[in-house]
Amino acid sequence: MKIDSPGPDIRHQALDGVGRPTAPAGAKDTAASTPPAAVDEVRLSSDGQLLQAAVQAAQQLPDIRADVVERMRAALAKGEIGNDPHALADTLIDRMLGNSSDKEP
Repeated sequence: MKIDSPGPDIRHQALDGVGRPTAPAGAKDTAASTPPAAVDEVRLSSDGQLLQAAVQAAQQLPDIRADVVERMRAALAKGEIGNDPHALADTLIDRMLGNSSDKEP
């Protein structure tokens, strides 16, 4: 197979950061005479903005809430919790189902 035309010579052509060819050295800057290209824009809906705010707030929280851990340790040491596994199971199930209005143990 014989190729008559090797195509454009790209060996000496520089590329910008986006992969487009840059102007050869000494070429006139035509960017000043051409209007700026359209800019892509992303807008979040109000639900998306709310979700973004919630995610950012959750990321700022510590993984372990030391105040709750200390409160539970104190309650366990006083015997206020941990004595009735059936009541604990019922409370956990109720809270998971959203059926309980009790305050946090």
